[in-house]
Amino acid sequence: MGLITLLSSKNKDSTQRQLLPPIPPFVKPAAAAQTFLALLLVYEFRSFIPTRPTRHVLFCTFYPAYLILANRYRFGNNLAVRKRPEHHPNNISAVMSSIYSERDTVWFKRYMTSFTIVGVLLPLLTVFTAPPEFADAAISHLLVLWTQITCETVTMQNPFVHRYIALLIPLGFSVYRQSLLLEWFSISFTSFRSSFLSIIGGNTSLSWYWHALGFVLSSINLIIWTMNLFGFLLMRWTPEFLAGDKCKSPDIKWEFMVPHIQYANNGLKNKSSSVSSESTKTVSARAA
Repeated sequence: MGLITLLSSKNKDSTQRQLLPPIPPFVKPAAAAQTFLALLLVYEFRSFIPTRPTRHVLFCTFYPAYLILANRYRFGNNLAVRKRPEHHPNNISAVMSSIYSERDTVWFKRYMTSFTIVGVLLPLLTVFTAPPEFADAAISHLLVLWTQITCETVTMQNPFVHRYIALLIPLGFSVYRQSLLLEWFSISFTSFRSSFLSIIGGNTSLSWYWHALGFVLSSINLIIWTMNLFGFLLMRWTPEFLAGDKCKSPDIKWEFMVPHIQYANNGLKNKSSSVSSESTKTVSARAA
């Protein structure tokens, strides 16, 4: 979560700014590295991929594609915010620099570190080192989570992505992952229960600790990701992320369910300014 360099030189006019590439240069290597790891996961567990429900693949494909189209045709690639002048209090630089006001606080850094370790690194370690039957329980959630992380890398600090679209990435993926977390927990609990009953029955197989590890890890992930969705994302981050004038949208003319962005000769049509000017004329006429 850092500042974005929007211009390579100060002599570019507003028209040139609107034609900048939609993906900032720093995003490309990060997204490429994350995509490579996702492909590595698919290759490592290619024997399990055909058994994964098709809905996971469809969601990871069509949900981001839908948001890309919505960002372009409903929000004009965030042009309403990008075209603001430098002296505007919520110009694009100011908006992109305030992803979250508490991002530099100690508690938030610890919060993110704990999620990185427990929610990403430990599951990764588990799927690469545990026996196949234990890795199979966690791989679906991990692949969907990694798709979410890659999409967030591309969108969160991208000035061409509207804030509402950037919000729908973690929100939509987090809601979808709740069912995968419950599935992971249910499989791990059943496996751990069977192993525990076997130990009571006199079977001292050394694989019991994998059952215990899977149960503990799935339980912790279910708790923390549920808390993150209903506590942090919805109640703490979303109101601030969409607050004030940071999430301005272009004027839209709807034809049934198809949006059409309204353009003026000098850029986007601003209905609010025209309304205010009309009201000013009315007041002046009355005063006269």
